[in-house]
Amino acid sequence: MSDMTMATPWYRTLNRTQWKTLLASNLGWVFDGFEAYALILTVAVALRQLLDPAQHAQIPAYAGAIIATTLCGWGIGGMLAGVLADYIGRKRTMILAILTYSIMTGLSAFAWDWV
Repeated sequence: MSDMTMATPWYRTLNRTQWKTLLASNLGWVFDGFEAYALILTVAVALRQLLDPAQHAQIPAYAGAIIATTLCGWGIGGMLAGVLADYIGRKRTMILAILTYSIMTGLSAFAWDWV
């Protein structure tokens, strides 16, 4: 390797498509993190409205279970999506992930209670 190659910063070697991919993936992480942060901020308020007053003492346990389930879902979903991407490709896996998320979010409108 020449001295010029080693002195070039990594960001100068990226083309336009790579910058777009980097931006899209970082925005995905930002919005995913925002969703988790919004869950942490609102879970207690939402549970206070959804639970009977006799159950309000259990809100920390319920909130912990909801947040733990979310984190486990991230981990398991990430592993399964990685394996699936090896078999059907990243693009199809992303399409299936977005479709699944959209369907499940839509179905949540028909839920009778928070469970």
